[in-house]
Amino acid sequence: MKNFIGCLIWLLITSQTTFSQVDTTFIYRTGNPYGTLDLRIAKSSTRYYYLQENKTFSFRESSPGVKTGTYRDMTSWDSSPYTQGNLREKNGSYDYFVMNYRLLFPANYTPSYSEGYPLIIMMHGAGERANCWDSDCFWDTRAWLPNVNSPAAPTNSNHELLNNDYNLLHGGNVHLQARNLAGNRLPNDPNLPARAFPGFILFPQNLNGWTGTNTQDAIRIIRLLQKKYKIDPNRIYVHGLSNGGNGTYEILKRAPWLFAAALPMSAPSESSIISKGLRPTISHVPLWIFQGTLDIAPTPQRTQGYVKSFRDAGAIVRYTEYGHLGHGVWNAAYSEPDFFSWMLNKNKTNIHLFAGVSSICESSGQGVRMELAEGFFNYQWERNGAIISGATAATYVANTPGTYRARFSRKKNPGASDWNKWSDPVAITSQSMAKPKIVQTGTVVLKGLDNYALAQLKAEGNFDHYYWYKNGVLLNLPGSQDDTTQHVKLSSGTCTTGACTGNGVYTLRVAGPDNCLSAPSDGKYVSFNNTSPINIPAPTNFTGSAISDARVTLSWGDASSNENGFEIWRRRQTGSTTYSPWQMAPLTNANATSMIDKGLLPSSNYQYKIRAAGNSGRSNYTPAASTTYLVVVTSGDTQNPTAPQNLTAEATGIREIKLNWSASTDNTGVKEYQIYYGSQTVATGSTATSYKLTNLPLNSNFTFTVRAKDLANNLSASSNSASESTYVYGLFYEHSTGSFSDIDLINWSIAEFEGKVDNFTLSPRTQEDYYNFQFEGYLYLNKGGSYQFQTTSDDGSRVAIDNVVVVDNDGQHGSRTISGSTVTLNSGARLINVKYFDYNSGQSLVVRYKGPDTGNSWVTIPDAALRSGSSASSSMMAYEGGSEESLMSAETEVLEENKELVTDIFPNPSRPNEVITLHLTGTQERVNIKLMDMMGKSYYENTLTIDDFGVGIQITPREQLTKGIYILMIHQGSKTRKRTLIVKD
Repeated sequence: MKNFIGCLIWLLITSQTTFSQVDTTFIYRTGNPYGTLDLRIAKSSTRYYYLQENKTFSFRESSPGVKTGTYRDMTSWDSSPYTQGNLREKNGSYDYFVMNYRLLFPANYTPSYSEGYPLIIMMHGAGERANCWDSDCFWDTRAWLPNVNSPAAPTNSNHELLNNDYNLLHGGNVHLQARNLAGNRLPNDPNLPARAFPGFILFPQNLNGWTGTNTQDAIRIIRLLQKKYKIDPNRIYVHGLSNGGNGTYEILKRAPWLFAAALPMSAPSESSIISKGLRPTISHVPLWIFQGTLDIAPTPQRTQGYVKSFRDAGAIVRYTEYGHLGHGVWNAAYSEPDFFSWMLNKNKTNIHLFAGVSSICESSGQGVRMELAEGFFNYQWERNGAIISGATAATYVANTPGTYRARFSRKKNPGASDWNKWSDPVAITSQSMAKPKIVQTGTVVLKGLDNYALAQLKAEGNFDHYYWYKNGVLLNLPGSQDDTTQHVKLSSGTCTTGACTGNGVYTLRVAGPDNCLSAPSDGKYVSFNNTSPINIPAPTNFTGSAISDARVTLSWGDASSNENGFEIWRRRQTGSTTYSPWQMAPLTNANATSMIDKGLLPSSNYQYKIRAAGNSGRSNYTPAASTTYLVVVTSGDTQNPTAPQNLTAEATGIREIKLNWSASTDNTGVKEYQIYYGSQTVATGSTATSYKLTNLPLNSNFTFTVRAKDLANNLSASSNSASESTYVYGLFYEHSTGSFSDIDLINWSIAEFEGKVDNFTLSPRTQEDYYNFQFEGYLYLNKGGSYQFQTTSDDGSRVAIDNVVVVDNDGQHGSRTISGSTVTLNSGARLINVKYFDYNSGQSLVVRYKGPDTGNSWVTIPDAALRSGSSASSSMMAYEGGSEESLMSAETEVLEENKELVTDIFPNPSRPNEVITLHLTGTQERVNIKLMDMMGKSYYENTLTIDDFGVGIQITPREQLTKGIYILMIHQGSKTRKRTLIVKD
């Protein structure tokens, strides 16, 4: 019996030794350009790796000598659906800990499901490590090793070392929700919701950041899970954020045969894939790369360089850049509607086409490169249903059109049932790149009337590669990416910038992503410094006339037979003796005798000259004399633009209101918009349909309208009116993500998210750690005198009153209370600014004050004190301490004289579910009505005409009103009436 058990153990161990998805040369290498690669799950019969499931390795103890064996809870949500475990290495009598991990099973996991379940492996960021992030360690230093444990690790049960939960911080809950959304549906269910993931989700946890060694350990965990659980080996996906983005590239280059897709986010590097020449080994794996425009590590330019390099190697790369975000793009990435479905659509069995190109290049005979992952034991390729003899490699180049399929085997000597399924079919056709066209900006017979010395040529259309030639010789353009230059500027000088320019014939060849070259374009004959001979007869009978306020028709006699076209030059008279610069319209076709010049300004004098240009020379200008021109006067524009529509106004900051509207249209074009409020007029200077007004008077009501101005300075009718005030109730906030340990290290001029809240709160945060907030508003003091401020925060916080720091609770720390020194403040609205950042673990922020307004006791600053004026306070006091009648009388206020406008609200007081009706009489103008609470939150806004007034206006709030006081702001032109609405239980 003992011999039988011994043999069984030996068989289990050797089965681990021999288990492999791929050829062992792809599992164990010592000569790789990036160092030793060892992905074996068993190195001998006595040295092998295994998984210890349902147990976290740590030194935490529930009582002396009794290890907890479970994770340290560091997430704000219930992570218990994720099982726990750790990877171990057995070496003779030694049993070493290697890496902790968390694993989420499919909701309906069934071991008998033959297809197997997909798996996602998430590579966490540096902040979610088990011990050290650079020099920030839960215990000791980066030199500390778990299996040596010197100095001895703390054993208290709440210690964060080897926590095996923080790795779930970013994305753990999102993936759990995706798993739950899948419910009992299997991966092949056609009704699977787009945001669902019906598979396994693995979160390994490194000790001190992702390296080549521990990414190999993560691969071992995947391979051991594959041995035990029904995981589809063709649908394994990897993604990671920040340092985990590096880890994503690192794990991908070490096992490109393992992954069906990879999604790096904010990866500061690509783990030397490019510099080590490894792009071809990973190019068959679809990539989705995420980047923030505001990020500096990496910058968008660096990541875009990666994308370009991978695409040049034939990879299919989806690139998403978030213009408002910095480093923390992962929440936005996880929120992409197809984040999970994009992965599920990727399968290792399918053929990768180089750069996605499926056509044979007719111009060069270049075939279509088709790929499967390297490293499997056997391959077969099929064309039109027949096996292709001799096609037994991972790559096949198709030189014949047809329908192709491929498959591979994970076994050395496969039988009929040992092959992976056939790929989806790929139809290969042939293609011929069309001859490109070069368009010129301005003249190529230099110099023109504008005295410009450079010839500007551009390829018409967008291509992946551009190759420019002079007299048939390829130009060496500046920079390292010559073939991306769509637009070139050529000079008469020597090759000081690497571009051999000067007089000559310039042509262009373009190519798609597979570099299938087109035929050369027609040549552009370029000459510099008036060296082109005058050997073409000048055009005759040059005449013109205005046909509208923005168009002129020109005609001439074609006296030549060897021109390429005619250059029409124009300038506009801007004063009695001043003119705009000369401009050349696009070159006409050869033999043209007329042209319509468009996009002109109405009621303007234009001067014109014309000349013929050809390959071998040019004509003189017509009219010939240097001071003689064809003069054409455009007609006047009497048509006004349409009125802007849908104007809205929103307070977006202290003394700041943002306006938005829908664009106007005009026959000649809109030049700009003008904003009107009170006696003020602001010209926007552009055609943009939003504008932010700043430095407005505080505690003021405004009614805005907008008009459009066209190129002839005609003004449209006014837009609808929109009202807003600079009364500040509550706080404006700016919120960004990022890892900081000091308030002064944060760039507070950048904000990823903005909004408004009633009080200091961290609830708008977009993630649980590594973020900051800046709050700004007013603290209204009823009484002047000596005040003191205090914050309790985890981590750093700072308070400034009227731009003077009164509390400095900065730094990375747990919950800590700091009180500032006593300051003397006058009564009234005091500007308050609070900055806060959270590093990791807990988060909290409470702001208190004490002084004459609080009876000299510490009080958390209440909502009602965060305001810029006294009216809200007096209203509340009247409601709480006086009669309803006195309140109604006090709060029926005419802000500007308008005795003719009579208003009545019924019922008032009201109840939450009652229909509120407003009656207006005594007006013939449009009226804007806005209902808001005492904090400025809007519940209703509408602009109404006279037809609505007589029957009464029913006000339907956006959400049910609760008990309290509300303000109805009624704006008519420049006049405003304010009425109070009371809502009782």
